[in-house]
This record gives sequence, C-alpha cells and structure tokens, in this order.
Amino acid sequence: MAFLACTTALAAGCAGPGAPGTGDGSGEVVYSCRGEPVPAAALDERRSVESLGEEGRAALDGAEVPAVDPADWWVVAEPPERLALIRELDAVDDRGAGDVRTHEMLTVDNLDEHAFDPVEGWMMGSFGTCALRRDVGGEVATVTLDPDRPPDPTSRELNLLVTEMSCSSGEGAAGRVRVVEQRETTTAVRLTVVVDPRGGDHSCPSNPATPYVVELDEPLGERVVLDAAVEPPPELTMPDAAAP
Repeated sequence: MAFLACTTALAAGCAGPGAPGTGDGSGEVVYSCRGEPVPAAALDERRSVESLGEEGRAALDGAEVPAVDPADWWVVAEPPERLALIRELDAVDDRGAGDVRTHEMLTVDNLDEHAFDPVEGWMMGSFGTCALRRDVGGEVATVTLDPDRPPDPTSRELNLLVTEMSCSSGEGAAGRVRVVEQRETTTAVRLTVVVDPRGGDHSCPSNPATPYVVELDEPLGERVVLDAAVEPPPELTMPDAAAP
C-alpha cells in the first residue's frame, strides 16, 4: 500500500487530530463526519437545502460541486465561510472491521474567504461517506469483537479489536486505548472507545488492530454490544475476513 504524508488533510483511513469539540462549551453534543463538526441540533432540525439564501445557492453552483437532491440533504453550516450539507444513506455501508458508514457529507469552500489568490469563488472541499462519531476526546478508532476470543456469555471479560484511524506509521495502539464511557443494561453493553494520540507526524499505511479487554459489571449473557461512539450505535461484530 502506498504511504501518505499525514498533515492536516483527511483521507480514507487517515484522520487528523483536529476533531471538533463541543463548540462554546455549552455541553451540546457534537458529532464529526469527515472532519466536519455536525451539531446534534442540526441533525434534529434537518433544515432543508431549499432554505439556503443567495450565497448558499451560489456555493452549490461552485466548481466541481456535484448536483444534490434538496429532498435528501440538509444544512449543517452555511456561508459566508463554507457550506456543509449532510444526508442519510439509503442503506448502511458496512466496509468491515467496524467501519460502518451511515451518512454522506458535502462541503463547499469559499476560496475568497480563504484567500487562495488568484483563485476566487466557490469550490468543492470534500465529498464522501462517514459514520457520525461523537467527539469525546482521543483519536477516532473502529472497534470489533475479537474472533480469536469470541464473547462468552458466562464471562465478565469482553475481548475487542481496536483499530486507530489516525496516521500511526503502521503501529498498533497498545497502551493508548481507553473506554471513556461504559453503560450496561439488561439488554445491551454500550461502549465508547477512543485511542490517545501518539503526537508528531506519522505516515499512513493501514494500522493493525490492537487487542483490548473490557471488564464488565456482570457476565455478558445474551446482551448485545454497541459502539456508542457512533450515531446510531451499531452492534459490534466479528471482522469480516473478506472485507477489503
């Protein structure tokens, strides 16, 4: 696999450290899609693309911007700085190894605002699918069950495989995996798992999965295990050996 320099750019399987926070500190839940902050309020409101003003419509006519169906997309951010739109996928895009994508994001940049002289006007910034992930600190990671140590209903130990998505020079995340939230009910175990950043610049080959053991309050029983870092939370499964 080709190696990529990882600075501020985002690429498949290579996420930068600038994950969005909770805005003004009000405690509002904020998600991230392809590095773009998505407030929970925007998901609830689902403001129509048809409500955009003159600048928003001009952005949609910008260079390399694909046509969008206003009925499918809603507004996350709008001009003057940039336009960001999001939509739900018609079907979940499960790419294996815990990479389950549910939404598609389109951003359009105002080149005038960014002073990219002599280029002017609007131009597509990014376009692609994602999982909506809560910003809870740490680096983005995908999580699966460990096929070598499958769940035992009688055990309080749950064995996971955690794959860091940030550039890490192809190294594992041993010693940097953390469960920042663990909620157990009679029907489910909800886990929010992150990886602490390594710091510095790193190349971006695929990172290996890191084994990690979660201690449960009670034996697992018939409960499902959910990845609560993602909205909506998908059930953790074994990695698909056939997945690319």
